[in-house]
Amino acid sequence: MFFVIALAITGLFLLFLEFFLPGAIMAIGGSLLLMASLFVYYMTYPIDGFFLLYCLGLAIAVYLIVRLGIHQIRSAKKTMYLDTDQEGYQACIYPKELIGKTGFALNDLRPSGHIRVEEKTFQALAKTGFIEKGTSIHVIGGQGSHLIVQPFKS
Repeated sequence: MFFVIALAITGLFLLFLEFFLPGAIMAIGGSLLLMASLFVYYMTYPIDGFFLLYCLGLAIAVYLIVRLGIHQIRSAKKTMYLDTDQEGYQACIYPKELIGKTGFALNDLRPSGHIRVEEKTFQALAKTGFIEKGTSIHVIGGQGSHLIVQPFKS
């Protein structure tokens, strides 16, 4: 009888794990262990009147395991990322120390393109909409990973 119960408990545990490790491997394994438990019980006690009671108990246990798994998933956080991992994160940010610096346009800014400031190349957006290649520019701000520039007036 211990072997039958061990098979059933292991099968129920695998069914519960399926909610957290999807891919059907755990569910198939759990189902096979539950069927094996029923088969071993029936083969061990073929004339026992408790077989139907055992089947009903397993059915109720499977129902409760499924309900518990669904409850655990619904009560878990809605995202797979921790809030602390995402706090204050920005994918790209412009170098703030370049505000107020001058440089020149490497290509036509219509309104975006590339500029060179302090011997480094950056992406830029022209505030005026169009700046020709080679024009001196003045960095006035930034947005995301782009610097916002305007033509330099000396």
